[in-house]
Amino acid sequence: MEKLNFKKRFVFPVAIVLLIMMTSWIIYNLAWRMDNHFTHQVLAATFGTLLFISVTFGVLFIYPFAYFRGASLTERVLASLVNPVLWATKECFRLLTSFTLLESLYYFFNPLSLWLFCGVFAQMGLVEMICRKKLKNRGQDITAVHPAALTVFMVSFFLVIFLYAWGQGENIYVIFLEWFRVFFGPGVGVQSSL
Repeated sequence: MEKLNFKKRFVFPVAIVLLIMMTSWIIYNLAWRMDNHFTHQVLAATFGTLLFISVTFGVLFIYPFAYFRGASLTERVLASLVNPVLWATKECFRLLTSFTLLESLYYFFNPLSLWLFCGVFAQMGLVEMICRKKLKNRGQDITAVHPAALTVFMVSFFLVIFLYAWGQGENIYVIFLEWFRVFFGPGVGVQSSL
């Protein structure tokens, strides 16, 4: 397998998903300005869905694209994480209008972000094995089911299911809020009656 230059094996697949993600986000956020309710609903549903798919499942495009262009394991993992990290960071900075910098950065560890990153790692483990299987089918002497990839897939997939199934995500959200209170206090507007 030929190792292409960094731009072709890393930047290009990341940029494609990033462009889809950014375009979807912009159109989704502008859709509410449409005077026509039907047009607003169609644009919001279409580009909201496309935004969700690009953030959540972009790894299914990026990882194999980078893999078959000769990217190292580290490059494949980093390339797969760029867009989810950018999305989660953007969400943190949106909170700066109401929260301090540290409170906004804490938001990076909210249950939705944890769920997203567990899902991304599960996909990376699965796609690693699929790519290895393709190489094996092409005659390369390679183990398709690599123990590390299988472990990453199984643990991450378990966490995706567990974080949702445990009280439909509510329990992990309560823990997130409790730790927020530990670090930053009870919040705005909470006053003692004493």
